[in-house]
Amino acid sequence: MAKRTKLKAGCGLVSVFFVGALCGALVLFFILVKVIPLSEGWRDEESKEFVLNHLANRLKLTEAQIEQIRPITFSALDERYEHRKRYVDSDVEITGRAFEEICEVLENEQVEKAEKIFERWKQSKERFLIGNEVKASLEN
Repeated sequence: MAKRTKLKAGCGLVSVFFVGALCGALVLFFILVKVIPLSEGWRDEESKEFVLNHLANRLKLTEAQIEQIRPITFSALDERYEHRKRYVDSDVEITGRAFEEICEVLENEQVEKAEKIFERWKQSKERFLIGNEVKASLEN
């Protein structure tokens, strides 16, 4: 009888930790897929409204205040995007020059592998180089 009780308690404990880990994974997935792209998007209206609503909720702004800060917030987000874009452009250019110099030292097989790595890295930077509306039109 004591073994069954211990088994039930152990299974209950494991299931509680499993459910907690599953909930944590779901929340993390939601944040990575939905919240971060909205807060980092900057270019599309949905992202700008997300940032504005976040400010409004945190600061408990009135409707009049929201309308007053809307153009300021949108302008700041556009300016941030342009700064980020210039930085990423120069980052890709500098890394590309270094990559070309590195390829001179590598053998053919290593160059092919390095080119794949560099292309994947460049693709990860593309989200900063073109706006979401342009990216959506390219995907269609």
